[in-house]
Parts: sequence; C-alpha cells; structure tokens
Amino acid sequence: MAKENRTEAPTPRRLEDARRRGQVAKSVEVSNAAILLATFSILSIVGGQLITELGVFMRDFLSGVLVQGDLSPSRVSRGALDILMVIARMTWPIVTASVLTGLVINLAQVGFLLSAEPIIPQFSRINPIAGLSRIFSKRALMELLKSCAKVVVIGLYGYVTLRNVYPTLLVTSYMEPSQIGFQVGRLMVQLGLRIAGLLGIIAIMDYFYQRKEFMDNLKMTKEELREELRQTEGDPMLRARIRARQRQIAVYRMMHEVPTADVIVTNPVRLAVALKYDDKTMGAPRVVAKGARLMAERIRKKAVDNSVPIVENKPLAQALYKAVEIGGEIPSHLYKAVAELLAYVYHLNRAKGADRTREWGRT
Repeated sequence: MAKENRTEAPTPRRLEDARRRGQVAKSVEVSNAAILLATFSILSIVGGQLITELGVFMRDFLSGVLVQGDLSPSRVSRGALDILMVIARMTWPIVTASVLTGLVINLAQVGFLLSAEPIIPQFSRINPIAGLSRIFSKRALMELLKSCAKVVVIGLYGYVTLRNVYPTLLVTSYMEPSQIGFQVGRLMVQLGLRIAGLLGIIAIMDYFYQRKEFMDNLKMTKEELREELRQTEGDPMLRARIRARQRQIAVYRMMHEVPTADVIVTNPVRLAVALKYDDKTMGAPRVVAKGARLMAERIRKKAVDNSVPIVENKPLAQALYKAVEIGGEIPSHLYKAVAELLAYVYHLNRAKGADRTREWGRT
C-alpha cells in the first residue's frame, strides 16, 4: 500500500513485533563517536606511560639483539612474542574502554535485544530489483550525504589543525626521539578528541533522524489499525454488544439503589442525583445514582414510586453530577450544602403529612 496512506502512528503491538524482528531505532554514528571519544580519552590519560614503556622495551630488545648478535629463528620468534605481549599489555585499557563504551551505547539506544531474524536468509535481500530500489532510496541518499559531511568536517578540521601546529612539528626535528613521541602523541590525542566531538554532533542529529525514519516506516493505514484492533480486542460488533450489556447491568444496579437513597437532587428536569448517607458505615454522603435527561426522568419516577424525597437545587445538582462518580463520596467543598439538604430532608421525614416533593430553597 502506498506510503502516503500510512497516516496512523504505530501501535505498541506493531513496535513490539518490529523489535522482535530486530528492527529498532538505532544510530551507528552514536556508537562510533562514543567509541572514538572513549579511545582518545584513555590515550590522553595513559598515552605518556605507554610511549615510555614501549621505548624502554624497544631499547632493551634491540640492545640485547645487537650485543648478542643472535638473529636465529627461535630468537626472532621469542622477540616477536615479547613484542605482542607488550602491545597487548599496553593496549588492553584502550580495547576494554572501547568495548564497554560500545556495549553501553547500544544498550542505551535499544536495550537488551537478541533476535535471529536479521541473519535469516531472505530472497528480498538478493533480489536485484529490491537492491536497486535500496541503492536509489531516500535512506541511501541520506547515508551518502552523512558520509560526505563527515569527510568534509573531519578533513577541514584536520587541515586547519595541522596547519596551525605545522611550526611545532618542524621543531621536533631538533628533539630527542622520546620527546618527539610525546609531542606527536599529544597533538594526535588533541586532534582525536576534537574530531570525536564533531562526530558526536553529527551522531546526535543522525540519531533523531534514524528515530523519525523508523517511526515513519512503521506507520499504519487506517485499515491496518482496524485489523489489529480486531485481532487484539475481538470483533467490534461483539465488543459493542458487550459494552451495551455492561451498561444495562450498570443501569440496573444504579436503579436498584435509588429506593435506598435519602434524597434526590434535581436540576429540576435535566439532571437527577441520588444521595445516601449512613453515619455508621460512611465517612461522607455518597452518590448512589445519577443521570441526565431520560435517565434523570427514570430516577425521579423510581423515587416517587418509593417515596424518596425529591428536592430541586440546580447549583448543587450540577456540582454533584460533574464532580462525583456513582458510588463515590462527595468532595469536602460540598459538605455544607449537602448537610443542610439532608437536615432539611430529615426534618421532612419527621413532619407528618409533609409534602416530600415541594421545592427546597435555592442556594
């Protein structure tokens, strides 16, 4: 279906299905920039010590070879192994920091995710037509522009930086070898940290772009949304019948409570709210039934049939109808008005022959 017809945001179920297939919003540039930053940060801390250790080792190794004059295959093999061990001992902080940074950044972007579907062979991946469509797609164009931006930014910044330190590099020809190593190493670390910062800016923009593209690709048509709703919640007609039945049960229970109410507050025709209060079991009066228009008429009729007092009080009826759900206690700011109303009703009950439907004074 045409992509322009996909106007609905993806549902949680669609997002979960995509995650199960290994499709997540992820930017590789964020991981690359973070790893580069971590690598040069560690080098800025331990780089001087690494250069010193490497210089000492190479001096001792070459001195031993030259003094002993032993260049046999076994001696060369042992020397190569020693060099590898030294390099491993020197680089393990950098490698460890890079690996941990990559893991942390990936977990931060997508969380813990294991999925075998991305590596399952699929015909669409080797389909020439599909491959051409991917080559000339919007995504491929954005990747090309992003790569060009990285090359331009890094190239220009590297050129400007090296041009500024060119006089310093010329001076190194008069330095001791150890000093040259420290000077060049310091410049390279500074350059690496700054380039990592520039890549970090590109990575942040790329992350938001990747997330937006991911959500756009998962958008749904209205028909897909309705179909998923049918699969998850059942047939709409069946759900409508269930809701209608639930409303009928709720109305029946509510009307069953009307005869037990102490008073019915009306608007006088549009609204009706039934109140009940028992000081032994309730902390405050409760709304046991309420309704508007036809339901209000049914409540009033039920109250008349069961001799429940009906009192007209428009402001109180509107406030109770809006603020209190069925079965809920009245809010504290209505205590005084309801207390006066109940006191009036109790007075009517004590007065023989009183008209229980006469209008009560408006507040």
